[in-house]
Amino acid sequence: MTSPPRFFDGVKRADLIAAALLFGIGAALLALGSYERFGFSVPHAVRFVPLVLVCTGVVLRRARPGVTLALGVIGFGMEAVIGFSLAVVFVFTDNLYAYARYGSRRGLAVMIRVVVVAVIGVGVYVAVADGRAAAILSSAAIAALVLASPVFSALIVRQAHDRANLEAERAEQATRLADVRRREAVLRERTIMARELHDTVANYLSAIALQSTALQSRKDLDEATVRTSVAAIRSSSVEGLAELRRIIGLLRAADNGTGEGEDLASYRIDQVPELVGRIRAVGLKVDFDIEGAQRELPAEVELTAYRLVQEALTNALKYGSDAAVVIEYGPERLGVRVVNALNPEAEPVPGGGAGLVGMTERVRLLGGKVHAGLDSTHKDGDRWKVSAEIPTGGIG
Repeated sequence: MTSPPRFFDGVKRADLIAAALLFGIGAALLALGSYERFGFSVPHAVRFVPLVLVCTGVVLRRARPGVTLALGVIGFGMEAVIGFSLAVVFVFTDNLYAYARYGSRRGLAVMIRVVVVAVIGVGVYVAVADGRAAAILSSAAIAALVLASPVFSALIVRQAHDRANLEAERAEQATRLADVRRREAVLRERTIMARELHDTVANYLSAIALQSTALQSRKDLDEATVRTSVAAIRSSSVEGLAELRRIIGLLRAADNGTGEGEDLASYRIDQVPELVGRIRAVGLKVDFDIEGAQRELPAEVELTAYRLVQEALTNALKYGSDAAVVIEYGPERLGVRVVNALNPEAEPVPGGGAGLVGMTERVRLLGGKVHAGLDSTHKDGDRWKVSAEIPTGGIG
């Protein structure tokens, strides 16, 4: 439970010292008789009351600016009745400045109007009482110096302070935005790394796992078949290790500022037959066909198509049997279809389920679309179908 704020909370030590010094100087001037005497006399001790009021306002200038203004007006009003003293008038200007600087904005708007009216009123009063132009101008100038000058000075300082705070807030926001962008860049690089590891290395590891599982489950294999399978396992291991080294090299190049983070030219559609051949070597029957006039496409399109085929064939290794791959070149798009039979007796290799998400993300980043699901229209029964339409930007 927080205690309620006390009246003197927020009082600055500097304001307290300034008030003490001003009171000491003012008291010395009053003791020396430095004040005006109007038509009637008051006890000398009464002369110190306005000084105490305005100096108390100095103590509260930042903690309670409204109270400071009230004390200053009361003290200055008493001076107007019993006779002005230089000390009280001087400290009263600080009371006006303090409220204009630290008071509410609504109160400041009212204060400016009152001050302007007061200065004009002084001029009108002198014009009626004296009538001389010199007296009018000098009286109005003194009133403006005492009443208007501290208010408008504080207004200028306040606006400058507000601008400085605004610039500081903008700088802080810019720093925060830069930090957010940096974190987004780090997250993007981590996403690329995870996607590359999944799309590439998982393909080889899945093949190794399936081949080794087959060797463990089959006891009737002859020596030649075992050697072929072991050779295939070794080939997948070596190629997977090479891919892992390539990815690490790309990440290091990006960290050193010497690379672009992802080598888009590393994989292209003309390397899909090699991928299909590697999958066939594992034991999966794969048909491959290209429709339309083959042509060179943007690197990111070719990489995405390659990764899509790679992920779909990896899933076919895990969950299905024979597969068919079709790449179709259209005028403004590239179509990719991978269909595989479902093998209910297969023992799938555990995975993280990120493959389909990664494929969809890659294609959507290029403005394309992906569909993956059961294809019940096939003449040989239900099959799993992955299809994508990738815009090519009208190239060709």
